[in-house]
Amino acid sequence: MIKYILVPVGAVLTALAQIGLKKTSTFGNWSREWFLYLLLSLVLYGIAFFNYLYLLRQFPISKIYPIMTVVVILIITGYGFLIGETINLRHLIGVVLGMGSVYLLLF
Repeated sequence: MIKYILVPVGAVLTALAQIGLKKTSTFGNWSREWFLYLLLSLVLYGIAFFNYLYLLRQFPISKIYPIMTVVVILIITGYGFLIGETINLRHLIGVVLGMGSVYLLLF
């Protein structure tokens, strides 16, 4: 049961690490805020890495990798929308196709 819970947890950790890196880019290099967000992102990536390592033992890579990738894309797209990035029709079609691929892999 825990392995199914760790799939979205791993994807969320990876997405948060990427969001942290995006936030890092808004600060001057080597400033305190830059360093803190960079460190936080590294820690999140580290935890996500070990989570993914565990998941690779539990699931076939041909299923777990696409699922995790699409979930990360969904989270990052949602974050981009929230911060005001434009999301065009082509992007939305890509997200829908990704979700469709996850559906086909699972069912």
